[in-house]
Order: sequence, then structure tokens, then C-alpha cells
Amino acid sequence: MISNNTTQRCFFSSWLLALSVVLCLQTSGIWGQTKAPASSAEKKAPIDLPATARPESAQVVISDDPVDPKKEQKNMLERIADNLSARTQAVLKREKALAEREKAISEREKALLDRESILESRENYIKRREKLPPPHAWNGPKTPSVRGKYVAIIDGKTGQFYHLKNADKKTPVASTQKLLTALLVIRNGDLEKKVLVTPVIAKVEPTVIGIKPGQHYTRRELLKGLLVRSGNDIAECLAIDHAGSVDAFSVKMNEFALLLGMTNSHFTNPHGLPDKRQYSTAHDMALLAFEAYHEPVIRDLVKIKSCDFNFSDGKKRTLINTNRVLRDFPLCNGMKTGYTRASGKCLISSAHKDGQDRIVVIIGSSSTYIWKSSHNLLKWALNLEIQS
Repeated sequence: MISNNTTQRCFFSSWLLALSVVLCLQTSGIWGQTKAPASSAEKKAPIDLPATARPESAQVVISDDPVDPKKEQKNMLERIADNLSARTQAVLKREKALAEREKAISEREKALLDRESILESRENYIKRREKLPPPHAWNGPKTPSVRGKYVAIIDGKTGQFYHLKNADKKTPVASTQKLLTALLVIRNGDLEKKVLVTPVIAKVEPTVIGIKPGQHYTRRELLKGLLVRSGNDIAECLAIDHAGSVDAFSVKMNEFALLLGMTNSHFTNPHGLPDKRQYSTAHDMALLAFEAYHEPVIRDLVKIKSCDFNFSDGKKRTLINTNRVLRDFPLCNGMKTGYTRASGKCLISSAHKDGQDRIVVIIGSSSTYIWKSSHNLLKWALNLEIQS
């Protein structure tokens, strides 16, 4: 891009050129000297043409008036000024075009880097999946009947599905999709980096932790508020920090979801608040939960039953985990709750017993049944007889 110094040099050079032209004209006598009147000898008699050859419209008037040097000087300066203005406009136009070109190149390079990152993540994901233990045959009683529209049960080590109920039906999944938000933030790294809270988050509701615009928190602190107490304000703050805007972050959410094999999902925000364009399935959310279960930072945070959140202004708030199964079932070790009118009560829960890990996804239940249903399905899945 052309710098300000370059533009200034262009102006200076143009003025020097104009000054040189003026000096040359003055030196040659063309400009700055008064033309002497012509002598009588120099004056020639006008040619007497026949009347037919002298139509009124064709009469030529020859003026003997002397040239006005001040008027000529003014006209010359005006022409120079016009030329300088045109040249300046051309320089500015070229500078703007170069800036736009550099911006386009920068955006293209960023897109290529993001694409390379996605492909690298995809390769790492495939390699890790290839190293997983193979699915095993299993025996056990009939799956307990539960009150929930959409259900999926997956093995936390092998990714094997043990039970599916309307699992490919598209539906809102509320705050359970915050597991995807957390994964993106963690994969971006530098969890100790300070994040500035922007004024945008003041519009988010209803579940908020209470962070305020202008405050600073580390990404790790914000992740705690996101996964323990499901703060929507925190979800939006992390999204803006990660991608610059909620819309840009949703693009990354959808790219990463496809990477995980979530082919029947589409996300438009980081917190799960209602949007007609946003949906997933119990099957896809089980794939997401499986990935989150293998992320140590998430595993450490989703098992926290209560903790203190320290605000940057010195205040403190105790956060109680929204997952009641975590409090009531000793084998439970996470994961994430959710609720909106559109989605109903949702819960992704996980448990560990004797080297076995199980993850249960229930979407579209109610406050009366969600906790007991999840508890029963976790116990059932942990007690299956797995054949080696």
C-alpha cells in the first residue's frame, strides 16, 4: 500500500515541476513580458475580398491587443492546479485499489490457513479414531423405558452405540451445544490469555453469570462459568474472542461439527438460544459428547459440582452445577444440561465404572423425568455384559 510519505513526495515533485515550467516560460519571454505593439511596416493591409466571398458568418477578426501577463499567469496556474488535482485523485484511487487488493489477499490467506487447520484436525481425528478399541458384542436386559423424545447411548471409549431412539430426528438442543463452543475455544489454545468483555454480551439472556463490558477474564475462567453454570453471556464473550463475531464463530462451529461427522446439525450461535435455523440430533450430539469426553480440560470442568467465580471487580459468586445427576449419582462424572421451550429439557450425562465409560444423550424431556431417565440409562449401560 502507498504510504503517506510517498503521497507527500508526489505532491512535492509535482509542485517543483510546475515551478520549473513557470521559470522556463518567463526566461523565454513567453510569460511575464508585455508584447510590443507591431510597427506600421509590420502591419499588413487587409485583403479585400469580393462581397460574395465575405459572408457575415465567416468574417475573421484579427486582434492586435497585447497579451495580459497576469491573466496568462492565472490561466497557467489554474491548469497546473487542475493537473495536480487529477494526479492526486489518480494516486488516491490507486492507493485505495492496492489497499483493497491487500485486504482480499489477506482474507484469502486466512481462509487457506483455516482450511489447512480443519484438514489437519480431520486427519488427527481420523488417526485417533483408528486407534480406538474395536466395538464389542454385548448382552444385557432390555433398555429401560424413558420419557424423552430423542435418545442416544454411546460407549465413551470405542464410540459404539448401544441404543438409539429417534436419534436422527432434527431438533433444537439448547445449551448442550456449549460443549462444541468449549471444544473450539480449547482447540484454539492459550487458555490463560485475558479476554476483554465487549458491550455486545449485555444483550444476552436469560441465563447469565454477570460479567460486565470492559472486564477482563482468562479463557479458562470463562470456560468454567460456561460448563458449570451454563452462562450465555460467557458463551457469547468466548465466541467473539475466538472469531470476532457470533456469526463468524457459528461458521467455525459448523465446520468443526462436520469434522466430527455431525452431518445432520447446523449451529447459528454459541449458547443454544432459539433460532429456527439451528438444530442437531441425538446421534450427532453423542458424537460431540464423545469428542468432548476425550478433552481433559472439559472432563475436569464438567465434573465440578460447585465453585467460586471471581469477578474482575473483586466480587465473587458461587456457581452450582446445573447437572443434578452429577450430584445424585456417584458414578456420574459430567457433562452438560440444556433447556428451551423448543428443545424441552435436555441432558448429556456421562459415567465411569470398572474401566467402562458411557455417555447418555436425552433431548425433549421434562424437568419431572430428565434426571431419573438419565440416571437409569447410565446404570443400564454400565452394567452391560461386554464380550471381548
